[in-house]
Amino acid sequence: MSIEKIVLDTNALIQMLNRKSPYHHILQKIVRGEISLCVSNEIIFEYSEVIANHTQKSVAETVIAFILNNPATIKINDYVRWNIITSDPDDNKFVDCAIWANALFLVSDDNHLRVLKKKTPPLVQLKTLQEYHEHLKKKK
Repeated sequence: MSIEKIVLDTNALIQMLNRKSPYHHILQKIVRGEISLCVSNEIIFEYSEVIANHTQKSVAETVIAFILNNPATIKINDYVRWNIITSDPDDNKFVDCAIWANALFLVSDDNHLRVLKKKTPPLVQLKTLQEYHEHLKKKK
């Protein structure tokens, strides 16, 4: 059985950090290498910046070090930008990474990304954090 590849929007990752979060188990699966997290340099930079703003710089450094050193992490370096998200172009980094990594899902609650559900054929499957949580529960 192959490991599922996903891209996490920054806000989804932030919600997983708290141990009391109903989504923390997803982060634990990433830690154990049961899920491959796909990232690009742009995503790592945003993760670092936002986590530091929401918590502490040391927490951001620890999370980023883990992601970069986890053998299950898939780092996407060179890719073409698709520019699919016009309402918030900054979100394209997540879509582009998901496409180039051939990720199963892009996990995000960002409304700007909902346009992905209307693309035919879909370039990437969008799941909200709750939908992904339910997907993982069904796999047990």
